Amino acid sequence: MMIRGWLGVAEGGDPLRAIQEAGAAARRAAGDERPKAALILVTGGAGVPGLGEAARESAGGAPVAGASVTGILTDSGLLTAGAAVMCFYGDALSPSVVCAGRPMGLSAATDRVGRLVLAGASERRHFPRGVALAFAPPVTESLTDAFLVRWRHLAGPKLRTVISSAGRPLCGHGGAEPGNLAVLCLEGAYKSGVGVAGGAGPGESSADATALLHGAADAAATAVKRLEGQPVRAALVAESAARYAALGRAVRDEWLAIRERVGHEVPCVGWLTAAESASGRGATGGDTGAVIVVAFAEAPAAVLARV
Repeated sequence: MMIRGWLGVAEGGDPLRAIQEAGAAARRAAGDERPKAALILVTGGAGVPGLGEAARESAGGAPVAGASVTGILTDSGLLTAGAAVMCFYGDALSPSVVCAGRPMGLSAATDRVGRLVLAGASERRHFPRGVALAFAPPVTESLTDAFLVRWRHLAGPKLRTVISSAGRPLCGHGGAEPGNLAVLCLEGAYKSGVGVAGGAGPGESSADATALLHGAADAAATAVKRLEGQPVRAALVAESAARYAALGRAVRDEWLAIRERVGHEVPCVGWLTAAESASGRGATGGDTGAVIVVAFAEAPAAVLARV
């Protein structure tokens, strides 16, 4: 199965325009092919009318989800005013976007969204597999307890999942109100990997930067290891804002350490979170100042033996 990710980034204080420009750049990089799905990250977009519609249009009408975040991690550094769009392509990729749709607690929203995901593909014979990217506003509940435990019970063990508590969730599947949970499911038989490293809580300083750098490199290496030798086609990074602040001047070194493992030419983007958590082979929790690295690769091609 082929899977590709193409990235577009645009700087600017107008969220709608930044999303449109970033989406156009991502589509141009892919040769203007219509994407199967897209991840949308935007700064300063909370409460902006028409944000979901602009996000969906930026991906050519494909399913989109993401969030309004305080910062976007790019090769050029931290972007605090602008947008990033990662478009996903794949011949057997089956994406879906679901959201809570109305205000409710995170546990209740998880039940609602999980059941919608399971009901969305009647041809699916087993639990979904692939990667799910979930976005919720800052909550007092533990993301692991309120979301991931229930989510794994509903969706099964083969759907590697990252949840970010950031700003307002963004869901461009046509609903006017995403509620407090939006999930982009990128189902398919491709290879994927997730690596997690803990680290900094509030008040920790850059004196701990060396350990944090090693942790980020290990998380990226773990994500790549799960691909079982397949080349990385796209990568994502969700990082605690507290951990990022604790890195101090070493923030660039951390990004380069991640890039060294996933590949410098691979489309890669990240975002800052208030809290984050992940589940999947190689992933262990979060919620306490973690960095999470997700890597995507193609499934190995089937080889017919001659007899």
